[in-house]
Amino acid sequence: MEWEFTPEEVVKGEVEYGLEDFRKDLMQEVRHNMSGMESVMPERVFEVIYDLCYWVATGNEYEDFLDSVDDESFFPQFLRSIREHLETNIEMLGAILQRLIMDRVDDQSMPLELALKEVDALQREIAARPPMLS
Repeated sequence: MEWEFTPEEVVKGEVEYGLEDFRKDLMQEVRHNMSGMESVMPERVFEVIYDLCYWVATGNEYEDFLDSVDDESFFPQFLRSIREHLETNIEMLGAILQRLIMDRVDDQSMPLELALKEVDALQREIAARPPMLS
């Protein structure tokens, strides 16, 4: 995806761009890129791509995620083929998460450990909802 702002601007709080915005934009990108592929469910592809982005944005390794994906599906090869294209998405998602954590630590004087748990819980709650498309 491309934005008119940088991850650094998100981290600094100069731009309001949150998890729901990111998920909506990512879903639109997946739907656009998957058009014409009726045999593939864009919602499932979106879920896997989002999970991968979150996995890597939180400090885990890309290859470890691929190792956890069913080898019988098309996902491992597909995710390998789009790795380079996901780098900016992963960076932006990491910036969003960092901003959410900083908001809790700086503005609410929350201990870092608690802020990490709270942001993870928030992310899980948002990820459990279908992404908005408009």
